[in-house]
Amino acid sequence: MKHGLETLRIALESAPGIGVKAELSRLVPFVDLASNDPTNWLFASGKPNRYNPAGVECVYFGETREVAQAEYDSMWKGVPASHQPVTTFFADVSLKRVLDLMDAATLRVMKVDAKELFKKWRRARYPTLTQLLGQAVNDIHDFSAIRYPSAALAGHANLVIFRDCVRMPDSVRILGPTRKPLQKWP
Repeated sequence: MKHGLETLRIALESAPGIGVKAELSRLVPFVDLASNDPTNWLFASGKPNRYNPAGVECVYFGETREVAQAEYDSMWKGVPASHQPVTTFFADVSLKRVLDLMDAATLRVMKVDAKELFKKWRRARYPTLTQLLGQAVNDIHDFSAIRYPSAALAGHANLVIFRDCVRMPDSVRILGPTRKPLQKWP
């Protein structure tokens, strides 16, 4: 089915949500982290990515360190910067309502073919289905994140968390050496 932004917004009204309480992982080039003073662990560039068009601020995490590492390696494969220093960190998340694209029933409600979730988004002339879906989630504020299949590690998942959609009682807490988080949303 051909989806536009409005059809996705309408489909989201019927889509089920799941709660997620987990420790997630993220890898970021050290140079990028060090370029902000103080360090912004939850930096959201607003640049287009797999589940967001330009202007939508979100942060991507792997459900495990292995998934985050596989996604990072896949992104940097074959470019000179692939050997740059990298920082791995973890977030404790508690999200009340997440759109779970790993669930076949959710895909049916959304009328989305699972193959669409793996289409190339880099250099796409127009926003892809996944980018439009992220835009719709960000616009309606009914979900705080999308759980989606990893393109780098089959059978595993990532989460993209939308900054403007994380509201109490949701929380994203970057873990540090003490009980006090290094950074948090909200």
